[in-house]
Order: sequence, then structure tokens, then C-alpha cells
Amino acid sequence: MRKLTALAGVAALILVAPMAHANLLSNGGFESSTFSGPFAQINSGGRLGAWNVDSGSVDIVNQYWKHAEGNYSLDLNGNSGGRISQSFGTVIGQQYNVSFSLAGNAEGGGSLKLVDVGVTGVHSFTFDSTGRSPSNMGWVNEGFSFIATAANSTLYFQGNNKNSVWGAALDNVSVTAVPEPSTYAMLAAGLGLMGFMARRRRTQRG
Repeated sequence: MRKLTALAGVAALILVAPMAHANLLSNGGFESSTFSGPFAQINSGGRLGAWNVDSGSVDIVNQYWKHAEGNYSLDLNGNSGGRISQSFGTVIGQQYNVSFSLAGNAEGGGSLKLVDVGVTGVHSFTFDSTGRSPSNMGWVNEGFSFIATAANSTLYFQGNNKNSVWGAALDNVSVTAVPEPSTYAMLAAGLGLMGFMARRRRTQRG
């Protein structure tokens, strides 16, 4: 009976560990789009799956450039700097990691592409598109952490290239919970217990 209880506890930990790294966002890579073509403009009040276009406009890009992953990504400047946001459930006091792929529309509008990103505070990022092209976007991985202050949090991205249709490019957005150190310790102990039990069985059979 003790063995069954121990194994059940280990199994639960193994199931919980991947959940800590699950993306809390829906459509983080903008892959819910179905159109085929260079790009399509989404204006304020529109939606991209679970994302809201709060102000300005953005372009959902398909065939115009090479994406960080998948078949779609976003230009945060449609006719002007756009803002998108998505809300998701959080636990007050829990730490979360935000990660995303950043590049820029190098076809014009200056080489520096600007974006503000925030949940509980504002983080400003800049991408230098010098020497880049639609076939060589130079995507980089960016991110930050935050501690939730409410049961629901909202992540937003704001394109900050003023009076320009060539903005920052966005793809592969993810929010994941940071596991408590005790979770890793318990998982390691559980895996050690499983290894010990397996060795004990082999010894008994021998």
C-alpha cells in the first residue's frame, strides 16, 4: 500500500511539472488565422483569436516575410501603431515568465522598431532592422518576468513607431508560471524514490 501511495504521489508530480510550463495564452503564435496572402490589416475593435486590437491597427502577416515559427506573425503597425492585449488567469503572488520573438518590418520607416510590453509594469524593447529583409528577419527572443497582483492579468503589446506603417514584428508569445523551488525538489525526490524501488526489485529478482 505504501508503494502505491508513493507511486501515486510521484505520478502527480510528474503531471504537475509540465503544467507549470504550459502557455497560458491562446493563439500566442497567431496561427488561428486562415487567410492566404501577403498580409491583412486588423483595425481597433477587431480580434485575432483571443487577442483584442485595442487601438490603432496591426497587420497579420502570412506570405510577406519569414516568420519566427509557423505560418503567421504580426506587424504592430498597420496604418499606425497598434495595441493588442489578451487576459488570462493568474494566481496572486505567483511569478510568471513572458517570452516572445521580436523582429521588424525592414521595408521602411527607419531602422529602429519600438514596442512597449506590459502586464503589471511597462517594458520597452527595440529591434534594429538594419540589414534585414523579408527573407532574413533576424528574429530574436525577448522576455521578462512579473508577479501577479490579481486573479486575472492582461498582457499587451503597443507598437511605438509613430506615423509609420512599418513597425515591430511579433511572433511566438508565451506566458508560463515559474515553478516553486519546492516543486522541483519534490519531483527530484520522487524520481529518486522510483529509481530506488526499481533497483530494489532487480535485487530481489536476482
